[in-house]
Amino acid sequence: MAGERRSAEQLLTFGCGEQVYAFDIIWVTDIIEVPEITRLPMVAEHVLGIMNLRGKVVPVIDFAGRMGFPPPEYDEHSCIIVVDCEGALLGIKVPRVIDAEAYEPDEVSPSPVENSVITGYLELKGRRISVIDCLALSERAK
Repeated sequence: MAGERRSAEQLLTFGCGEQVYAFDIIWVTDIIEVPEITRLPMVAEHVLGIMNLRGKVVPVIDFAGRMGFPPPEYDEHSCIIVVDCEGALLGIKVPRVIDAEAYEPDEVSPSPVENSVITGYLELKGRRISVIDCLALSERAK
């Protein structure tokens, strides 16, 4: 309707290297300390293994490795972002979570690269944020 204001949506922002990335917060179910991860044989290098999350076995990937970046420095601020991608849980290890940020979807510029895990870019609080497609990330995590 004319004059109707659409509410802003939310992104969970996280850092990897000098860059800032984000997931639509609707996908995020948990942010947890890095737990014990059981390694698996014969999997892609970015697949760290599996973890137990409240009795569920959840695969865990390294975000930097999945994106083809050099290994980041992990420390006490590193964590696992657990996302629910159409019923399948996935743990994503990141160096640091930054914040939950409100944004307007029409402020996101689409990615110029088709079939990328990055769906678009957003300028927010003076930072360029790469918006990640959870479904594409989980599909290619296999």
